[in-house]
Amino acid sequence: MTTPTKVLLMKPFIQLLLLALFAQYGQAATTYSGSWSVSTAIPDYDDPGFSSTKSITVASTAAITSVTVGLTFTGGWNGDLYAYLVHDGQIAILLNRVGRDNGAPDGFSSSGMTITLRDEATQDIHTSLGDIGSPSGTFQPDGRLIDPLFVLDSDARTNLLSVFNGGDASGNWTLFVADQSAGETSTLQSWSLSVTTVPEPSVAALLIFPIAALFRRRR
Repeated sequence: MTTPTKVLLMKPFIQLLLLALFAQYGQAATTYSGSWSVSTAIPDYDDPGFSSTKSITVASTAAITSVTVGLTFTGGWNGDLYAYLVHDGQIAILLNRVGRDNGAPDGFSSSGMTITLRDEATQDIHTSLGDIGSPSGTFQPDGRLIDPLFVLDSDARTNLLSVFNGGDASGNWTLFVADQSAGETSTLQSWSLSVTTVPEPSVAALLIFPIAALFRRRR
């Protein structure tokens, strides 16, 4: 049977363990951001397209919690564009012939766009960008990992930006853009990337719960 003195000693010890746990898990998220001017015309009706690679270096124990991408295009036919982001073996589909469906095989006819893509947005860019002017706003990425020659609005959205969550932010991030139909030329003026990470729990922190449970059983 545990004496009152031992109980008093155990309680502060467990409290210290829990404080260490909260300190470990409560570390603030860190966001790494960059914006790059490109001003490059996307080759018309050309599969190789254009790519831009940027590198990020973060602590090896930091895990991705969210990714945001900004794209600014001028000119062209927005429904022609196919764009994706690659990092660490994962691919997120940003644009896949937006607006293309059974009734509109050429996609949206709007020209140019200034957009922010993030999973937490409320509108799917494939169905919401629109045909008028040069649209702007915040949208969910397309996410349809489908051949752009056959993609439809009804296709499953399996490759949103969340494919990167939990991974290591360090390394190369590559944006790829291609024009998939003849007749108009889009220019990628700039793109931006924002990656938010949080520290992963240390081994010591993960041991806190078992240790605390052990002391509770002994009381």
